[in-house]
Amino acid sequence: MVKRKTQAERREETRQQVLDSASRLFGKNGYANTSLDDIARDCGLTTRPVYHYFGNKLALFRAVNDVMITRILDIQHQPRSGDKASRFMAIWDAFLVLCDDPAFRQVVLIDNPTILGRERWKNSPVTARAEALLMNQQQGSEGQYRQQLLSRMAIAAMAEAALMIAEADDIDLAKQEAREVVNNAISFL
Repeated sequence: MVKRKTQAERREETRQQVLDSASRLFGKNGYANTSLDDIARDCGLTTRPVYHYFGNKLALFRAVNDVMITRILDIQHQPRSGDKASRFMAIWDAFLVLCDDPAFRQVVLIDNPTILGRERWKNSPVTARAEALLMNQQQGSEGQYRQQLLSRMAIAAMAEAALMIAEADDIDLAKQEAREVVNNAISFL
């Protein structure tokens, strides 16, 4: 006998179906070229459940973005040994692999800054973890702002490199060159 799903299980399944569809369509067509009707149709639903679970298109995009950002957070947990530069490069290499995914590039690198704004990144857990990795562990106030400035500049430069990769005609070549530039620049941190 097949066990019937509870109402809560069915709701969560529908919510996840909408989120999966939105991730796929926002990733394929971009935010501007994806409507809630498109997402609902892709799920075989009306727009009512989409509005019920997410409220509006922007809130649904935030949820999709959060799923994609989790992928970045996951790679930041990888290397724990070696010096700071080698740990940083291992994370950068893993991030470059994420850039291979067209949906990731579209949602996180192309649409996110425009739709959700720069402020979202400034206060994100991704930025906080990157700053912690890049900053020296010194507790004194001497050089505190210099280290913070260097880490923020590195994060901004890497975000721009990721955008350049996303927009490149030859993504593999762009990734290779970005890796070389970041590898050379990391010595300044």
